[in-house]
Amino acid sequence: MDILICKIKYPNDTSGKIVPHQHFVGCYEEGILELYSISSITGKEYKVYDKEGMPNPTYYLIIGSECTLCNLKVPSFIDCAKSYMLNITDNMDINKLGHRGIPKEIVEKIKNKIKETKDNGSHVQYTISSGDFVTYNTICKIK
Repeated sequence: MDILICKIKYPNDTSGKIVPHQHFVGCYEEGILELYSISSITGKEYKVYDKEGMPNPTYYLIIGSECTLCNLKVPSFIDCAKSYMLNITDNMDINKLGHRGIPKEIVEKIKNKIKETKDNGSHVQYTISSGDFVTYNTICKIK
């Protein structure tokens, strides 16, 4: 599971919108899930590229053949500067959420970009409430 589709109430989003969204799974071990937002580039070019056309150094761009290999319909980016941590509890099964794998070599490139972003001190980690997560993603709740 490299891409997970779920609803999250982002602590850093003032709009408060809670909609299904694709996330890159940065880590899934020892009861912890670390997610990174995947967004389409279209309409967000101003965030993705600077005035000279250079990409934001904390974003991993999924463009060209990588877009196809990752089964994404449009060129996208992963914000490697913000992660969302979730403690997996006994009452949830993450595998019930929509998910898919992507090629290992692309996973490694994304993880290298995340590490580089962390090493540069440009990384912020947010915590997601397990209770809220189950409320917004009822399909993963174990009854």
